[in-house]
Amino acid sequence: MALLFFGPLTVAIGMYYLGGEQWRPSGSIAHGKLLAEPRALPTGVFDLPDGTTADFTGKWSLLYVGRGDCDDACKEALYQTRQVRRALGKEMSRTQRFFISTGGTPNSGFLAADHPGLLVLPDGLSSRDAVLAALGEFAEGDVFVADPLGNLVLRFPAGTAMKDMHADLKLLLKASQIG
Repeated sequence: MALLFFGPLTVAIGMYYLGGEQWRPSGSIAHGKLLAEPRALPTGVFDLPDGTTADFTGKWSLLYVGRGDCDDACKEALYQTRQVRRALGKEMSRTQRFFISTGGTPNSGFLAADHPGLLVLPDGLSSRDAVLAALGEFAEGDVFVADPLGNLVLRFPAGTAMKDMHADLKLLLKASQIG
């Protein structure tokens, strides 16, 4: 009798862990690196140099970290985060994008023309310094995901494919009841 119960269970577990990805449910594999302990971003509304305001609560946030003078890799990463957000379709309004400059001066003309709605935290802004401190360890080109409560929960290393970011973000939005 025990074999009838435990036999199929043992085979299923073996197929899942030893049989490779073809036996795993689709969408169950994360591409980003889940942060072991979520870290809180600065709270409250803060002013940006362009006269707008920003807040890390209420929406899922994609935070790109890179040099303000934005080389080709930076431009590609910003393009990818924009496309990931657009690919969410009707869920797009639940997300926002940030460019956290690690130094250098962002090209406001390029950013306004190619990335409308991108919230830029440039060098010299106290809220930017607080965000960088909250990020902890990072590399230029990393993309972080913060939940609608303002907690950093996921990190995509520089060079992560757009489809992988999209898959993870789509799963987060589907599972989330907030934001």
